[in-house]
Amino acid sequence: MKNKIRYVVPNSITFMSLVCGFSSILLSSQEHLTTAGILVLCSYFLDGWDGFTARKLNAQTEFGLQLDSLADMVSLGIAPAVLVFHHLMSRGLSIYWALPLVLSIAIAGAFRLARFNLLPAKTSGTKDSVGLPITQSGSTLALAVLSDLSARGLVLATGFYIPLLLILSIFMVSTISFPPSSWFFLTKVRIGLIVLYIVVFLLILPFFTTCFILYLVYLAISTSRAFFIKLEQQRLAV
Repeated sequence: MKNKIRYVVPNSITFMSLVCGFSSILLSSQEHLTTAGILVLCSYFLDGWDGFTARKLNAQTEFGLQLDSLADMVSLGIAPAVLVFHHLMSRGLSIYWALPLVLSIAIAGAFRLARFNLLPAKTSGTKDSVGLPITQSGSTLALAVLSDLSARGLVLATGFYIPLLLILSIFMVSTISFPPSSWFFLTKVRIGLIVLYIVVFLLILPFFTTCFILYLVYLAISTSRAFFIKLEQQRLAV
């Protein structure tokens, strides 16, 4: 009985993430965008929690992997796309611009998840991810909208979302290696700098804006790191 329970726990957390994602979609459609965005972030944290729990309980299964992918697609693929769509529509962007952009992010997310599930176990288990994880993309979009809604006079230009959606879509389907968030906390110096950044920026900016900028820094550092790694590999190959 105990053995069965240990499999139920991580899957239950995944279902909670799925509920948050579906609720976010419904709330976005009713223009409750702040709550919808917060629910996407809840899904992000639950996604990390279910994986951590599965590893700790030694309860990793093929069913759990497929369920996790389904939850990620809904909660961190579709829900953020719907959130951004309604936000852009409320700001007057033409549907002929908004619809293709949000469709691109959803399709790229589905591609990213399908490719990950087909990777060999050894490759899937490495710390770096091939392409930007859909979890990072979805949370970045949610933070962009929440930053927009919470800041006073510091709103993002509507045109900012066009390159943001395109870049995130390209990153997800690319083969760029993205390190896990824990990579930034490997040394005490990095931890100290991140804490200092958060404290300083929170004194002048809203919480969600601070987090959004931090995610943009993550994307910039990750892509720069991948570029220099590739250059080093080419140098050694000569």
